[in-house]
Amino acid sequence: MGRLAWLTWRMRYGNPNTRLREMRFFLSFEIYNLLCILNAYRVRHWLRPKSLGPAGKYLRVVRPAPRFVRFLDQMFSFGEESHCDYLPYAAEVEADFRSRGENLSIVEVSYSLKAGVF
Repeated sequence: MGRLAWLTWRMRYGNPNTRLREMRFFLSFEIYNLLCILNAYRVRHWLRPKSLGPAGKYLRVVRPAPRFVRFLDQMFSFGEESHCDYLPYAAEVEADFRSRGENLSIVEVSYSLKAGVF
């Protein structure tokens, strides 16, 4: 779903009590994204989900951000999740990243399918 399609869908069918908050979040992230692009740094947009594969272990690598983007992270509340990349776990890759001093952690991904009455 594109950005404008999401925005029009939320404004048309979303909860009337939260529309203003959602609009504020959307606009603030777009401003944050634009400022990051102007500083030659790309962040993952929250409408484009992380494409993780099957369940299992993954390496969560936090990319280093320029000083101005770190300053923007303090002003906006999007966190470092927009600076993360997920790679399938391999001991050799982990050792390579750790030897380079990268900021990484190991995360376990699992999925569950539930059916029932809400």
